[in-house]
Amino acid sequence: MSEFPKGIFITGTDTGVGKTIVTAAIAWNLKQAGRNVAVMKPVQTGTIVSGPTDIEFVQSLIGDDYTIDTSCPFMFPDPVAPLVASMLAGERINIKKIKESFSDLSKENDTVLVEGAGGLLVPILEDYFMSDLALDLNIPILIVARPNLGTLNHTLLTLESAKRKGLEVAGIVISNYPWDPGIPEQTNPELILSMTGVNILGILPHDNSISVEKGEVGNLRDLALSGLSKELGGTFDMEEFLSSFE
Repeated sequence: MSEFPKGIFITGTDTGVGKTIVTAAIAWNLKQAGRNVAVMKPVQTGTIVSGPTDIEFVQSLIGDDYTIDTSCPFMFPDPVAPLVASMLAGERINIKKIKESFSDLSKENDTVLVEGAGGLLVPILEDYFMSDLALDLNIPILIVARPNLGTLNHTLLTLESAKRKGLEVAGIVISNYPWDPGIPEQTNPELILSMTGVNILGILPHDNSISVEKGEVGNLRDLALSGLSKELGGTFDMEEFLSSFE
């Protein structure tokens, strides 16, 4: 990324890969660099579960005080895909409303980070997916991937889907990296880079002090700086990371 975009759509190779933590980390770094940043979660499901929502977790870290109506236009109690959650709630998701919220946030900020739900092919409507929303918002995507066995397949499939849709890919962040990595974790970052040609823009380690479900930000501020590359406001260097396993 030669110039930081007006917005980034943060997607994952699966659900539970760490999108919220990565979103919060990027937002924190950009805020520290003096950039006006807003975060947005177009559709939040699983609100029946106790604890903060994803958007509330990020807002608590960066001090974002936008109303939930603006930053999270649609919220549903059941922890299922947006399409299913909306059907169970008897409310159809309005894509126009999501676009209007993004537009409003964009007018007031340098950058809007949009956290999707699950991966690119998670349905919002019967014939409208997260990838369609990213395309309609006209912003590049950032892919959050797991470090362990299976991530090569998941990451390549996500990139293939993005290419077919015509989405611009800003890069990949590997989340929840173990402190004592095995062979898959040691080799996957380099393989992803060499097989795809897409830049690895960060590797965030696992940290027990951080919990989205409990609203605990723990060491995330420090890890945001060391675990994300300069393009995302941090100091992470891929070559230095790879050399540690030579």
